[in-house]
Amino acid sequence: MHNARRSPHPSRRTVLGVIGALSVAGVAACSAPGPASTSGAADSTPTAVSTSITTAPVTLKLYDGQGLKALDDALIAAFTKKHPNVTITPTYDPDNVTTQNQPRQLASATPPDLIRVISVTSGTKNNLLTNLDAYATAYGWDQIPASQLAQFRAKDGVAGSGSLFAKASGFTMTGLYYNKKLAQQVGMTTPPASVDELTTLMGKAKAAGLTGMVVANKEGGGVFPYQLLLNTAMGPDKVSQWVFNAQGATINNAESVAAATQVDSWNKAGLFPQAINALDANAADALFAANKGLFFPWGNWDAANLDKTMPGQVGFFPMPPATPGGKVAAMSDAATAFGIPSKSQNKDVAAAFLDFLSSDEARQIAVDNGFMPTGLASQPAPTIKPGSVLADVTKAFAAVSADNGQVPFVQNATAGISNQAWTPESQLMLAGKSTPEQFVANVQATYEDELKR
Repeated sequence: MHNARRSPHPSRRTVLGVIGALSVAGVAACSAPGPASTSGAADSTPTAVSTSITTAPVTLKLYDGQGLKALDDALIAAFTKKHPNVTITPTYDPDNVTTQNQPRQLASATPPDLIRVISVTSGTKNNLLTNLDAYATAYGWDQIPASQLAQFRAKDGVAGSGSLFAKASGFTMTGLYYNKKLAQQVGMTTPPASVDELTTLMGKAKAAGLTGMVVANKEGGGVFPYQLLLNTAMGPDKVSQWVFNAQGATINNAESVAAATQVDSWNKAGLFPQAINALDANAADALFAANKGLFFPWGNWDAANLDKTMPGQVGFFPMPPATPGGKVAAMSDAATAFGIPSKSQNKDVAAAFLDFLSSDEARQIAVDNGFMPTGLASQPAPTIKPGSVLADVTKAFAAVSADNGQVPFVQNATAGISNQAWTPESQLMLAGKSTPEQFVANVQATYEDELKR
């Protein structure tokens, strides 16, 4: 989710959100040493893999979007310092053209060795991406929380399960920012443990002349609180299956209507800003920064900005479950999901770079660049300034990851559903011109129409 302050959701190109001890050295013992793979062209399912990196000079080509340059450059520098015989040559396209250029890069006779994977299913249709299952076994990636890898799996043309085809450099994370001073004013001493407690606090904020929750819906930001509720109401697996276009997946159900009804009731109770459909992301930022809103449903991409504009004044927590003690979940996409083209001649070395992404060093680099780290809960937590917003975001991500609660954004379910359904349908509901039942049914109808099924 790059430059996401200006957009209410990540574009499809980000697939656009972890904590532990999978070091490169620790897993290198998983298989016998051997030379770097020079497996032949279009070897899409290697079985004889090695976790040992050759000492001979090797050059890898990497392809990503310009928005990830700082993160990628830091990861490349750290990896090649560990392996000075390896050179990684990156190519960065403008973010808004990677969707068009990435498929051509992947299908090239001489593709990059590491490539941003925008659509796992597209990459697997013609065996253009390497099946990483053998590497996952060799390196022990199966120990990573399942929700961190689910969106990079595919089986029979559907993402979300099956074989692994990519691994993330880091993740985005969503939840609720809150104003600490205003929270104290309404008697909030700890983050709410349930949706009912959250609603009560929002009502107290309104009674004090404040905005309970800062939501901007000019660009579809009203879908944020809806999905934060949907993730636990419907469950991460079912929401993910819908985004991944699994056969029979639907959001036209009681759980989805309940989530929409909660958002609708918050709006009708005056807990959202007035003229919510005219408010954009920048105006929402300004409203929250002006100490006029208690909660702000948004993501990690705004943490550094809030630490600068409101130092020490902002906290963050995951959307609470319906009942205290329930599991938490959140929308969380990859910063970049890197895959290995099947025509790569350096698969073993490329896979070593993928493994490095969940090392302690790489996790720190991800956090330093504002993303959440991939890896295990048992790994040492990255160093973060105590009391910072980013520290709270990282803590929240650890909780969501421990509950296997990472969920892709519903706006990315099809190419056109964000503009064709989510934004206009949420605007109609929040304007009082449709019901939660109509909102859900109309989005599902557009989904089915786009999938032609």
